[in-house]
Amino acid sequence: MAQNQPGGSRIRYETDYIGTVLEWLGSKCLVAGSIAALAGAAFLIYYSFHFNNFAFSTVGGDVPKVMADASGTIDIFKYIFVIGLLVFGIGMTVNFWGDIALGVTLFLTALLFYFAPQWVPFLLQITPGGTAKALVEQSLGSLSFGGLLLGFYAIVLQAIDLWVRIRTRTLFGAKGDLMKYGVGVREVEEIRNVFMGKCWQLPYCRKFVREKCPIFHSRRTCWRERVGCMCEEEVIRGAMEGNIIPKDTVAAARLIPYNRAWTPQQKAERCRQCVIYNEHQRHKYRLAVPTAFVAVGLIYFGFRPELLTKTQMMLGNVETSMQKVSYTSQGEAYTRLIEKGTAPGFLEEFVLILLTLFVLAQLMKIVEFAIFKLKV
Repeated sequence: MAQNQPGGSRIRYETDYIGTVLEWLGSKCLVAGSIAALAGAAFLIYYSFHFNNFAFSTVGGDVPKVMADASGTIDIFKYIFVIGLLVFGIGMTVNFWGDIALGVTLFLTALLFYFAPQWVPFLLQITPGGTAKALVEQSLGSLSFGGLLLGFYAIVLQAIDLWVRIRTRTLFGAKGDLMKYGVGVREVEEIRNVFMGKCWQLPYCRKFVREKCPIFHSRRTCWRERVGCMCEEEVIRGAMEGNIIPKDTVAAARLIPYNRAWTPQQKAERCRQCVIYNEHQRHKYRLAVPTAFVAVGLIYFGFRPELLTKTQMMLGNVETSMQKVSYTSQGEAYTRLIEKGTAPGFLEEFVLILLTLFVLAQLMKIVEFAIFKLKV
């Protein structure tokens, strides 16, 4: 696309057509999915209320056929609801990708519908009874099924977001964030990049400065001393003037300049804006990621029986609490999340895996924030 200027020249504007199309599709999916999901949910909730204590004998005709037709209608709205909910999730993903609240929002929405068989009867004062009880359970179960699928989608999305964040931070560290010291300095290839190495073992340490740097000869690190070749004028001037630094570590340490005009907090902030310290943080992140994965994995497999029991108790407590709040007896509950007195089964295992992945994703976001934002 081009535009004529008064002098006759033309300025070309580059257009991100793919991004524009995705943004347009994402907004449409968000609106269409929301409408379909809300419409489907509204009809399913209506049917759960309508068929509560409904007597098919009053309508006449073939009762099984009428119930089958009603069940088919509920299935239609179930598909509308489920597809709409997933399209809503896709629209949210396209529009809010990278937002820290995206996964949490989808997961909470999934929980809302997953536990619909517990809170809908309370709000609408639904009590089981009559020949249409199965239709009520089918309507409420459809809401729960949609919530389960959206929850699975949210966990998969969290896993993808986790992989992208880990890969980006591992490769680039905080290069996308605001850097002040050493921005224009290129990586130096003659020195190896030692994992969790000292400042003079990292790619941005320049050889001509390192040979005249008291930090290097004293075998210390700039971020510990709060002074270095990227931020302190005395170190840079000494390298430019060719000052002789003794090889003895103790003698070299005495030549480390300490700027008394800066407070410790100001020096710490100076480190946070340095490319060398960012490289050090990137190494920390590379160490923290597998450590977090191993820690969560050990907790899951080491305490799996106890965690499954706790998960079963949690689901049972949720169901019991909803029964108490809605004033329904155990026999009146539509959907049993678990059967009391039985061993944990597939449901508990599935919920525990989802919760473990969710906790891992949130843990990695906390690690990323601590290392690249707080710079701890």
